[in-house]
Amino acid sequence: MNGSWRWLLLPGFIAVAIGCGRTESVTNPSEWPTFGHDVSNNKFSLLTSIDTSNVAQLHEAWRIEDSADVAGMYCNPVMLSNRLIGLMPSSRLIAMDPASGKVLWEFKPDSSGISNWSKGITGHKGRNGEPDLIFLIYGGTLYSVNAETGNVMENFGKNGRVDFYEGLEVPDSMRNLVPVSSNAPGVVYNDLFIVGCKVPDELPSTSGDIRAFNIHSGKLEWVFHTIPKPGEFGADTWGADARKRNGGANCWGGMALDEERGIVYVPTASPSFDFYGADRPGQNLFANCLLALNAKTGKRIWHFQTTHHDLWDRDNGSPPNLVTVNRDGKKIDAVALVTKMGYLFVFNRETGESLFEINEVPVDTVSSMPGEKPWPTQPIPTNPPFARQGYKEEFYGRSANWINNEIEKNKYKIGIYEPPSMSGSVILPTAHGGANWGGASVNPEKNLLFVNATDIPWILKLTDLKKIRAENELNGQTLYMTHCKGCHGADMKGGVGPDISYRVKNYNNERVANVIRKGAPPMPAFSFLSAQQIAAIVAYVKDTAVQQQFEVAGVPQNNEPFGFNGYNFYLDSAGDPAIKPPFGTMTAINLDNGEIAWQVPLGEYKKFKKQGIENTGSFNRGGGIATAGGLIFIGATEDQKFRAFEQATGKILWEQELPGMASSIPSTYSVNDRQYVVVAVSGNEKFKGGYVAFALP
Repeated sequence: MNGSWRWLLLPGFIAVAIGCGRTESVTNPSEWPTFGHDVSNNKFSLLTSIDTSNVAQLHEAWRIEDSADVAGMYCNPVMLSNRLIGLMPSSRLIAMDPASGKVLWEFKPDSSGISNWSKGITGHKGRNGEPDLIFLIYGGTLYSVNAETGNVMENFGKNGRVDFYEGLEVPDSMRNLVPVSSNAPGVVYNDLFIVGCKVPDELPSTSGDIRAFNIHSGKLEWVFHTIPKPGEFGADTWGADARKRNGGANCWGGMALDEERGIVYVPTASPSFDFYGADRPGQNLFANCLLALNAKTGKRIWHFQTTHHDLWDRDNGSPPNLVTVNRDGKKIDAVALVTKMGYLFVFNRETGESLFEINEVPVDTVSSMPGEKPWPTQPIPTNPPFARQGYKEEFYGRSANWINNEIEKNKYKIGIYEPPSMSGSVILPTAHGGANWGGASVNPEKNLLFVNATDIPWILKLTDLKKIRAENELNGQTLYMTHCKGCHGADMKGGVGPDISYRVKNYNNERVANVIRKGAPPMPAFSFLSAQQIAAIVAYVKDTAVQQQFEVAGVPQNNEPFGFNGYNFYLDSAGDPAIKPPFGTMTAINLDNGEIAWQVPLGEYKKFKKQGIENTGSFNRGGGIATAGGLIFIGATEDQKFRAFEQATGKILWEQELPGMASSIPSTYSVNDRQYVVVAVSGNEKFKGGYVAFALP
């Protein structure tokens, strides 16, 4: 093992391991060959060895822990042709024997200054004697790796590498300012690797165009412009020179592929900058859309925009699901999309016609921000939402008096589509969801869709970046409390974001400064802060007596006039969510009629449990999978539990504490007729990050 990994084989169990994504049609139910199990993204397995009658007997079978680094884990394990291939926190791609856990090979991508936040790699089953391939995007490079040997495919691009900026309009001189990578797997259609990208949420940015590369040569075959060029359809929904001055509209949630029809379904994110759009007047197509593209040519077939002129970071971050809906005695092939707003949209795959009524509802268009022109309507489906809509007094719970006083004192506005302002708004649902990158799973045999959601309000407030830069405040504690506390907590022990109290001690000053300046998705960049301000934060978080002053010259800086106050949940005086439970939910939805079959809390806060308050639900980030054994497996929660729910009722049948938070979806597969369930676990002070697998005795 060359000292690279720590691994554990428990008595009576067979080792299992990791992998991340193939896009072939599934013929072998014992495999989990792609992020969502197959290109439908339904995250559904036909395996039944573990079912509702025996799931309570599940025990840990095996775990692998990285020894080189500590990082978040968002890439779910995948089994490809009797190999388990995946990405560890230390950025090593590894292949393992699924029956023994033996590491067969390791591949270390080239070093990169671009932060990676990989939720999956893409595997491809070779045809006509060709080797199986792994497509990995790390930093600004696309790699093609032989799945059997771990060696790069030398004929792909230049020595197995393609510049991932290929086809994007980012001048070489701007690359340091506009980091581009991908955190979601692509799909393979015939000889095309189709993929989105991750671009900056802040400015400067670039259009998050959808691209197709030849799987053999790496040649760029087609590009779809998510911010249209002049003369293209949708260009009139932006201001002048939109592709030069704006960015975003990218796909970071993953996509689904209808191989028979040759249609790829692509969810897109908000424009950059997310929260202030005076420089991008109009509806802003194709941001915040579900796109149906011809997989062979990249031509648009149809689209639907879920948020017009987005000002709230309401990316479509969930991969779509390909489903078949029963309607008036007929079966309709459809594509479903769950959103941060807690909505379920369902469209005819070929025509884009909605299978549930959608109303364009008038919303508030009065903005206090200079030049801002919010869109006058927003699309709201009539089928029931799976998350609470709007911060209403009936949701306040035991903190009602405090909340009412705070809202009155701070003049907070309340709404679903309240335009962002300097004074602030209480928003529900938030940029965290509703649904998020875990997306939904589907049991096609029951036509039930299962989706987890966060149900906690958020304070959204814009800030004057010009003033922040001019003041050049150098008090590290003040700067940390202003810009970092909302995600990482006052004690740096984490909250919405990870625990950094131990991590920053092991990073040198320059590395911490780069993370703050460039961001480390999902953390945004803080490039609007001066080099001295960043140095002050570094000194504070590392508890150093002397502040290191970084060189100002050549350091990228965001010169936009306005920013936002961070992803801050609205907490009461006790530091708890300022809303009555549940704070997170798991919901089953009948796809035929759109009605909610059941909804239960997901996760628990230990603090509340000690007070005798059960079933609170919690903030959750990750997703679940469904099996023909009648189960839903999901981690995702802050309490670091891994759970199995009964599909029919939502009852918890099994739970196990993990060594960290599981911020991905799990995977399940079978080796020698034995079924395993494996999940990625993020690193922390006690566990460096890796994978944990479970099986029956």
